[in-house]
Amino acid sequence: METVELRPLSLGELLDRTFTLYRRHFWLFVGIMAIPAAFVVPAQILISSLQSSFMNVTPGRAPTLPPVGYIVGVFLGYFVLMVLFGLVYSIAVGAATCAVADSYLGRPSTVRGSYARIRAKFWRLMGVIFNIAVRVLGIVLGVLAVAGGLIALIVLNGQSIRDPLVIVSMFLIFSVFYLAALVFAVWFALRYAIAIPVLMIEDLGVLETIRRSVFLTRGRRGHIFLGLLVAAIIAYVGVFLFQGPFTIATMVYAVRGHIPLLLAASAAIAGGIGSATTGPISLIVTVLLYYDTRIRKEAFDLQFMISALDRPSPAAGTVSPA
Repeated sequence: METVELRPLSLGELLDRTFTLYRRHFWLFVGIMAIPAAFVVPAQILISSLQSSFMNVTPGRAPTLPPVGYIVGVFLGYFVLMVLFGLVYSIAVGAATCAVADSYLGRPSTVRGSYARIRAKFWRLMGVIFNIAVRVLGIVLGVLAVAGGLIALIVLNGQSIRDPLVIVSMFLIFSVFYLAALVFAVWFALRYAIAIPVLMIEDLGVLETIRRSVFLTRGRRGHIFLGLLVAAIIAYVGVFLFQGPFTIATMVYAVRGHIPLLLAASAAIAGGIGSATTGPISLIVTVLLYYDTRIRKEAFDLQFMISALDRPSPAAGTVSPA
């Protein structure tokens, strides 16, 4: 059994422990991430096909826009695939929680076994995801509604929308409120950053899980933001390394007015492979951040807490009897 040093982790130590787990159980975590990454590939192919339809021009003929129905269908398909990706990614975080727990305890773990342990908590997991999505989306829509109200006041005040000053004013209002909406959404989402590990480890109800995540992240959201930001940067760099050559080739063909669909599909597949390869880092960081917040706030025995995946969890805030 691997021994775990029970102490708060700095950002560097958190990343070091993440990469240690990632190296030792590479194929396990890549296998977990490969499932949500598979939804990114068709989504990127859809967008690439739309871009290709705009770029492909027949010599001697005026360029024409694709049919409106085709454009709407592409965006609807992309939206559905991204929603599915978000759901499956959240399930992958739950599976990664089980995999990290097993790796700490020196127990064998498989991709199938990690996902199978989601079954008993699947609907609660969906409830947590839906609840968080509604809250964050409500913040974004609320801020944008204020921006829309201000723009409407400008128009109703008799200002001409053709006036350059009015156009610039409306653009600035929308831009400022759009950025504010993003900032509020990120800050609000950090409250729930470890909700899925809370559900998997502590086996709470939907609302109890959300309240627990808010409590544990209080005072630690800056640390959590930095950890997830670094993990996201690493993930995107990894995707670029796989997808970069195809992206450059696509740009070369775009200048010539033609993007081969096969090239666009190859770029999407390469991006999916890159996402499956580097994406597990974000999963592992999320789980370790949960452990770190409990160690800091409750001095809880980490090994006992992880083993609680297979037995009833003690009440929140209690200390391991071990």
